[in-house]
Amino acid sequence: MLSSKKQMETNERDYFKRDISWLSFNYRVLMEAQNKRLPIFDRIKFLAIYSSNLEEFYRIRISEYRHTIAQSKKEKEVQAAIETLDEINKIVSRQMRDFDRLFQHDIIEALAQKNIVLCQGIEDIPNLHREFVRTYFDEEVFPYLQPVLILKNDIRSFLRDNRLYLMVRLFKRTRDNHPGKKVYYASVKIPHAKVPRFIELPEHEGKHYLIFIDDVIAAHLDIVFPGFFVDSSYGIRISRDADFALESQQKTNLVDEIRRNIRKRKIGVTNRMMYDEKMPQKMLQFLCDVYQIDREQCISSGRYRSLEDLIKLPNPSNQKLTEEVQLPLRIEKFDSSASMFNVIERQDMLLCYPYHSFDYMVRFLTEAAYDPKVREIKITQYRVAENSAVINALILAAKNGKKVTVFVELKARFDEENNIETSERMQRAGIHIVYSEPGFKVHAKVALIIRESDFPEKKNCYTAYLSTGNFNEKTAKIYADMGIFTCDRTITDELQNLFTTMETGRRHDDFQTLLISPFNMVDELKKRLQREIETALRGEKAHVILKMNGLQDKEMINALYDASEAGVSIDLIVRGICCLKPEQRYSRNIRVIRLVDTYLEHARIWYFYAEGKEELFLSSADWMKRNLSRRIETAFPIFDETIKQTIITMLRIQLKDNVKACSIDQYLNNRYVTDSNAPIRAQHVIYQWLRTGRLPENIE
Repeated sequence: MLSSKKQMETNERDYFKRDISWLSFNYRVLMEAQNKRLPIFDRIKFLAIYSSNLEEFYRIRISEYRHTIAQSKKEKEVQAAIETLDEINKIVSRQMRDFDRLFQHDIIEALAQKNIVLCQGIEDIPNLHREFVRTYFDEEVFPYLQPVLILKNDIRSFLRDNRLYLMVRLFKRTRDNHPGKKVYYASVKIPHAKVPRFIELPEHEGKHYLIFIDDVIAAHLDIVFPGFFVDSSYGIRISRDADFALESQQKTNLVDEIRRNIRKRKIGVTNRMMYDEKMPQKMLQFLCDVYQIDREQCISSGRYRSLEDLIKLPNPSNQKLTEEVQLPLRIEKFDSSASMFNVIERQDMLLCYPYHSFDYMVRFLTEAAYDPKVREIKITQYRVAENSAVINALILAAKNGKKVTVFVELKARFDEENNIETSERMQRAGIHIVYSEPGFKVHAKVALIIRESDFPEKKNCYTAYLSTGNFNEKTAKIYADMGIFTCDRTITDELQNLFTTMETGRRHDDFQTLLISPFNMVDELKKRLQREIETALRGEKAHVILKMNGLQDKEMINALYDASEAGVSIDLIVRGICCLKPEQRYSRNIRVIRLVDTYLEHARIWYFYAEGKEELFLSSADWMKRNLSRRIETAFPIFDETIKQTIITMLRIQLKDNVKACSIDQYLNNRYVTDSNAPIRAQHVIYQWLRTGRLPENIE
């Protein structure tokens, strides 16, 4: 229990709001698009990522506030939700103005310097392309258009989630071919599944021309609406509530309930309408009235929406306009051995993605599928690639007579359908599928291979793989994660207990080596922080380094504040949400940096100085409330001293980054880390170090 004085001090502490902090992270992504040192198509990629992130944010996070406003009986809760929504919309509006200025001027100009002309409307294209565009519209676009007149007091058309629409202002033609006085409005859905977002026009005088499909349609609306004069058109996009809570507490109903909820996503309530800032206010009000959208849900933007589609922007030139992709490194010990199991039995092995190839994980499972000594495979599945090589290897193992059990998390947001289809495919192949409990998500990324022992006195031997990231060969090329192969019996025995817990629902409390949420993880983390506090209070060195994607849990933040006040030096590398507020009296010994670069920093690494013993964990868990209390997560210690020092060195490199690192200040601003040292771009330095074994002088 906290003393009354300590309780009072804790209550005086401040925290960033979760979603306001997330908006700060997403703006950090936008800062990469502003970086003129990056090749133009890499800058465009970050524009697309920013847009995609923001769309998912409005489909999921905003729903929580709307539910609170609609359902809570607590006036303070409702008022807080209203105020936060207003704050979010103001921040997003400011960010969108920056986004539009960057795109409309800087990005389009930079493309033009590479002889790629991204036209802003049909008026931008040379006359010689007009016939090409008209023919393309007639043959490839017009057959898929479904124009709908919007009548205020009649049955209204439904605006689909995550789709682009042109809203059109019209006047009927009179008998003498003049526009009538009455204003009509209509909608045209852009057929995204039938035509590409960007149309390549013929090259002319060494220049390559691209045009949005939106502009091609807008330029030919007179054909779409015969009998009307087309006055103007403006783009909109609706974001609907895509979140859902499961009502059933039975696994048997889980698949059907998830399928029902996925269908409901398409008709969820409106969370946001983005509209062209040039749309007349009278037209905007008309649309709000007809489609029952609150004006507070409307956010203006530039001419174009759905700019996550920029990830598909063609590069019609023969120029290389992205950074060179680094080839995955090979691991000689695996490559020179006929069996990965033989290597792992002798020593633990570390994989660092995407610096190392994910092929080794696929090979590991494929070897298990063919190895006559392998009796059983157990593995978790959270997000897998379509036509996954991992799943194919598991199916191969089942067909070869191995007992295969896959613990599937169906509730991985936006991957539910893929996970259901993959599960059913595995079941048809004879794999035993175990779904997670309705109230919990299985977020751990672990696998266990059970083999017959070569020694009569040992019945079985176990080989484990534990990772910070998903078993997904596609994301492993762009997510920076880590995984460990080990035969350490203290780890494999507890991993077997974890699998038994997930399969039976009966809790095992004998986790002494692994940290498992929601069982012992929080308590064990607090013990380690308390040890650092006691060390600092004795005047000795106390140091903690925590790398994660999100830090939101107040209980753990307060533990960090306590450690800071005791004099513990704390370095945080938090890519996304960070509710801990730096530069305060109670956080003066805490430094927070954010790394955004080519690869998505996804590994969770926890370092404790531990009185010089240097204790290190890798984990699947962020320090979010959901991860620590409502998910099955693992954190696993690194025992091998060589691997431990490798990971610690990688942390040191990241903490010295002065190219891509930003510190987070007390106002949630992203401030680039600048110093007088030679440039250190952590991802590049780590790759070269893993390849050559040499570090820059200012890191050694």
